[in-house]
Amino acid sequence: MKILLIFSFFLSFVAFGQQDKLISRYKPGLLWHYNGFRPIQDSKLHKYDRFIIDVTYNDWLSKNHGGLSSSWKSIGFNANLMFEKRFKKANNFSIGYGLRYGLSNVYSQYKTVVFHNQVKLTQKEISDSYVHNIFRESSLVIPFEIRLGQPRPRSWKVNIGGYIGYGFPVRQITKFSNGDKLKMVLAPNFGLRYGVHCRFGGRTLAIFTAYQLSEMFKEGESVHPIQFGFSYSLF
Repeated sequence: MKILLIFSFFLSFVAFGQQDKLISRYKPGLLWHYNGFRPIQDSKLHKYDRFIIDVTYNDWLSKNHGGLSSSWKSIGFNANLMFEKRFKKANNFSIGYGLRYGLSNVYSQYKTVVFHNQVKLTQKEISDSYVHNIFRESSLVIPFEIRLGQPRPRSWKVNIGGYIGYGFPVRQITKFSNGDKLKMVLAPNFGLRYGVHCRFGGRTLAIFTAYQLSEMFKEGESVHPIQFGFSYSLF
């Protein structure tokens, strides 16, 4: 019995030593080399950046007023669930696609005026008693990107792509000096969202930026959201 156990242990050690050549011991992200229930031999083409969290600073760029954000509190996040197609003949090239949920907050001194389904932005006046407005929006989009970089834990990467999907109606939260809040939904908000994004960095951490090409509102003010921040890949 002892001989059988020793022999089994020896075989498992040899098998692990052979398989260990196929994978990396350095796993910077959670379950980075997880390949589901497929055989270990298939892990030669590692999958990366499959669940990514973006923490971003948000702003709105207005054609008439420039940047609207006036506070470092204009923070948002994106949760990306991605699939990767890596090609054997081009090991430094792959395609990513998936689903992204985003939530953005823009703190601004500007206020909105809605008239005949048109949204206009105006500056705060001396007679106004509010402290600031928060423009909050959530979206659900389909991102797609070209990924350049070697599939090694310590290599650099560049992901360039875009997205298209739906943006839920913008909520405007007005905060007054006495602590009261007034909430309203900007009904003329137009749902279609599309834009471009880019990530540049190491295997786990990257710099993230995105610019929305579509108009924020169907009618009225010309506004395009922009984001800057960092991305962290869990696996």
